[in-house]
Amino acid sequence: MPLPHQPRENARLEFTYLDGLRGLAAFAVVFHHTYLFTGLTDAAKTDMPWMRPIIGWGYLGVPLFIVLSGYVLMLPVMTRSDGYRVPGGFWKFIWRRARRILPPYWAALVLFALVVLFVPVMHNPHGTQWDTKLPMGWGAFLTHLFLVHDFFPTYIGKINGPMWSVAIEWQIYFLMALLILPMWRLLGGWVTTTVLVAAGLWMGVENRYASMHPWFVGLFAIGMLAAAITVRARDAHLAGRLRFLAPRWTGWVTGALVVAATAAMVLMFASRRLYFQQQTWPSEISIGVLSGIVLTWLGVAAVTGHHTWLSRFLAWRPFVLAGLVSYSVYLFHSPLLALGNLLLLPLGLSTKWQFLVMVVVVVPVTIALCVGFWWLVERNFLNQRQRHAAAEVASREPIPTVETVQPAGGSTVR
Repeated sequence: MPLPHQPRENARLEFTYLDGLRGLAAFAVVFHHTYLFTGLTDAAKTDMPWMRPIIGWGYLGVPLFIVLSGYVLMLPVMTRSDGYRVPGGFWKFIWRRARRILPPYWAALVLFALVVLFVPVMHNPHGTQWDTKLPMGWGAFLTHLFLVHDFFPTYIGKINGPMWSVAIEWQIYFLMALLILPMWRLLGGWVTTTVLVAAGLWMGVENRYASMHPWFVGLFAIGMLAAAITVRARDAHLAGRLRFLAPRWTGWVTGALVVAATAAMVLMFASRRLYFQQQTWPSEISIGVLSGIVLTWLGVAAVTGHHTWLSRFLAWRPFVLAGLVSYSVYLFHSPLLALGNLLLLPLGLSTKWQFLVMVVVVVPVTIALCVGFWWLVERNFLNQRQRHAAAEVASREPIPTVETVQPAGGSTVR
């Protein structure tokens, strides 16, 4: 039952606009990969360098996913009274995450492994970005099967590139229950997040850890901290302690924080541009911090009844729909884009025309096939929140920005 202005204490919060944000992040990744897969290796970068500032940062949708996961998985933790513990205990938590994440992942992995093996154009190198996914041996397949390929730089990008981040997120689930939340109980949220972000910064400088993206643990904690602030603001609002958070005051302060964080990112990238083109950790940590600020702003505004223009924009039905199928899009799009590019190569199109055909023809077909995968596979493994959101999208009723529901076992991720 939607109660956007009267959230109940100890009820689980659901923010519809998070689906919209997740959908936009997924499509940013899709168009980034479209740019990478167009033509021969690096052809788009060479022939269309003006596109890189526009579309070249699309990979930052991945760290945004990580922050979002930390945020939505911390919400049910914060609305319980058992001292920062995952609902239902460790094994039930892992089982819920496994049931939600692994079946679609394994289905996509097996399907595209078969495609690589038996579709000639996908099996042989052609001088395109797809060559980095080849060859596919037993080592690549088995490490992907057990979600440990991020520990092996040789295997991390094979078969289906985007799957590397699914492995990292799967590992972070264990860290959340066994490391992050115990640290949270001992040190508090701010100290825990600071320590994990600092550790990620240090390990980011050490290139030997790059394939594991250890800074993602800190980004996940940033999302958790944003959720903690959101729920505490909700509780304080219910107790009448947040009367000073007038919409105009909140908007100015949080808006200033976003502007300051954005300016810091721009200055950082401009100061050492070449370095940041070769390293991903600075930009990924920066977008993680900015995402945490934005999620805090949106969450605090929503639970205190001050819905922002951004939350209303992100709760637009097409964006929410994109968010609901975003996991399937993420799992399924990359090899399909590569296949479309390989089929276009014999036409001898210029890079610009090939990119245009990729955007106008290949991307829509790819998205349609991703939605088909969602319908056939992922739909059977949705959690309670996602089934609820899917029903709301299918209805003609207005989609609420924030809802409160009675505590349940399901978690809210992807």
